[in-house]
Amino acid sequence: MKKILILLAAFLIIVSCKGPGSGPLVKESFDKKDSAPVMAGQKSTGPVKTEKMDVNVQPCDGCVKLSDLFSGKKTYEGKVIKITGKVTKFNAGIMGKNWIHIQDGSEFEGEYDLTVTTSGEATVGDIITLEGKITLDKDFGYGYFYKIIMEDGVVAR
Repeated sequence: MKKILILLAAFLIIVSCKGPGSGPLVKESFDKKDSAPVMAGQKSTGPVKTEKMDVNVQPCDGCVKLSDLFSGKKTYEGKVIKITGKVTKFNAGIMGKNWIHIQDGSEFEGEYDLTVTTSGEATVGDIITLEGKITLDKDFGYGYFYKIIMEDGVVAR
């Protein structure tokens, strides 16, 4: 009898699911405008969007300004560089990494925010310097696509 009740409950849960964007495992941080879910290995629907903040951070010695990085991204592809910026977003422990968004106040053709994966910690509002490898057109699936991203960044405050 117990097995029948469990099967009935599982069946009701499955039938009551209203498709993408519903159910107990949906995170509030997912883009609710995306009507078609993207599965791992499939092409994402577009770049991850962030809000432009009012910041003005000068690059450190040997650092690349974000506008220069965005305008010459092909030159930096696969290279390890240093950048300085203000932390505008921090997400810990996603896919085994911490995710930092930084801005320095510069911009090139609408690009102003750089996402960095790291094992380091940061607090929103901190001005930090990071060093890591630049990767272009990184698709993590599930709608998370980055035209440019710094991977395995090392935080040097």
